Amino acid sequence: MSFFRRKDTLSPAAAANIYRDGMNAFERGSYAEAIDTLSRLNSSHALSNTLARFYLGQAYHKLGLECLRDGQHEKAVELLSKARDINPDAQGLPGHLAAAFAGQRRFDLAAAELERTPDATLDETSHAIQQAHALARDGRREEAIRILVDAIDESPQRNDVRLHLGLLYASGEDYLDAICVFTEAVEFAPLNAEMRTRLALCLAAAEDHAEAVEHLAIAQKLRPNDAQLALYLTMALDAAKMTCFKLRYDPTGGNLQPTDDRSLDVLGDLLTSEPEFVEAFLKLPESEVDRDLFGTLLSIIERALDTRPEFADLHYHCARVYERLGRTDEAIAEANNALEINPRYVQALIQLGKLYAERDATIEARERLSQAVLFGGDYPDVHFMLGELFRADGATDEAISEYQRALDLNQNYHQARTALEALSAA
Repeated sequence: MSFFRRKDTLSPAAAANIYRDGMNAFERGSYAEAIDTLSRLNSSHALSNTLARFYLGQAYHKLGLECLRDGQHEKAVELLSKARDINPDAQGLPGHLAAAFAGQRRFDLAAAELERTPDATLDETSHAIQQAHALARDGRREEAIRILVDAIDESPQRNDVRLHLGLLYASGEDYLDAICVFTEAVEFAPLNAEMRTRLALCLAAAEDHAEAVEHLAIAQKLRPNDAQLALYLTMALDAAKMTCFKLRYDPTGGNLQPTDDRSLDVLGDLLTSEPEFVEAFLKLPESEVDRDLFGTLLSIIERALDTRPEFADLHYHCARVYERLGRTDEAIAEANNALEINPRYVQALIQLGKLYAERDATIEARERLSQAVLFGGDYPDVHFMLGELFRADGATDEAISEYQRALDLNQNYHQARTALEALSAA
């Protein structure tokens, strides 16, 4: 079944209104209203519903963080648990879209990329990690620990060895040793959210709740979409209250989350082979989150263009997105880039004609639209636009001719008929 055309229980108009209202509520920071509104959309695979579900999870997450900030820990746990259920992998928007598309049969390219595994050839340190796990499973824990300690001495830059050693210590409830290993790992990689989380959990197990909160707060800042981390932070704060710990961190502040380059690459491959991907975005109802949504889409296209500058379609898609964002100059530049690669690109010619018309550059607009007709774009709406441009320039006969051609192609074209009758009566 098509990703974009699955039948919804709501009418398209009703679903569009709910989507728009929910997104606008989210953008205003009215997260409870966003939850109530976006929850009314079903879980179909229409792009609007996929996006709505992502923002529903974000609304639960942000409202949960507000409760956490206000000390309403029980309510925070409830909301953050729902956020985690919607987005268990703590994906940003690109990752969420990539995972959603990979789940559909027709998007084999994304699925194959997401499921790709590293080369099976392991280096010596990786073999040591495997051997240590095998020994631990066999009950030979001390030998496993010695192998990992030796591996760290041999390859101190391999922080993943510290992760496995810390986990091995923690599994035997040797929390002090685990804390030492994870502390070293955090010093080696201070922006590694997983290491800070592991350290925090060991600190909490050792009942050092205040220090656990400090590391979880930083980890949550690094991974702001991770509801599980926020849950850990809530529980640590709850435990830290007994130590009179005072929270010095605002969990609703900015984030340090790095760009999800892998997901951007997956989606870049997807839109290169599936132009319907961009079209589905462009058909979304306008809402107050357009800047974020289309900013994300623009990042995907621009990243794809870095490696595929010769793809005219990518330049055309980029122009369409710039147009949606109101960045007309960039849209014109990208449409022209598409035409430099393929001068007979009908859709790019039509778009450029529209953009020039918006700038009142009627001569350039007519030139591009006429070229589109010449190269196969003999469409009613193109002739109607040409008629409008000729009428604006006072070329009545040419305008009548274009309106008549639009009606020849589509007898039910009401706007063309009205315009033709008005000119004929003048």
